[in-house]
Amino acid sequence: KDPLFQQFLIAVSLEGLENKYNLELSRDWKVLKNRKFLGSVNEQNIRTKSKPVIQEIDPKDTHTPPEPAKRPEFCLLVEPPVGNPEFLIAEIQLPGVASSLSLVLDLGEDRLVLNARPSLFHLDCFIPFFIDQEGSVAQYNTNTQ
Repeated sequence: KDPLFQQFLIAVSLEGLENKYNLELSRDWKVLKNRKFLGSVNEQNIRTKSKPVIQEIDPKDTHTPPEPAKRPEFCLLVEPPVGNPEFLIAEIQLPGVASSLSLVLDLGEDRLVLNARPSLFHLDCFIPFFIDQEGSVAQYNTNTQ
């Protein structure tokens, strides 16, 4: 009911319509006192029955969860074998993976996470050494797969 807010709302509405439809509208407007609209009222459908918040699900409709991803075989090589390592080499066997396009490899400071396709392989292992993430390199050998 604030007249300043009402003027602001009408000005913003007119400007929005002008921008949307590339029109120029007159800024002369009147508020109808005893009429809420012009023309005829369109029939409206109002939904009265709401759905229950909790519904029972038929056991036949439930899907079986996908098979969990297998943990691939891997070997962690440390060079030099004694003392503080300079290189860590992880050799991971991924049979059935034809290319590196379906692989996602994440390296943390002490963690290696590898996913092959959404549900084929998943490897999440902690490494007892600090990993230099910036200096790390990954290679995919197609000859051994």
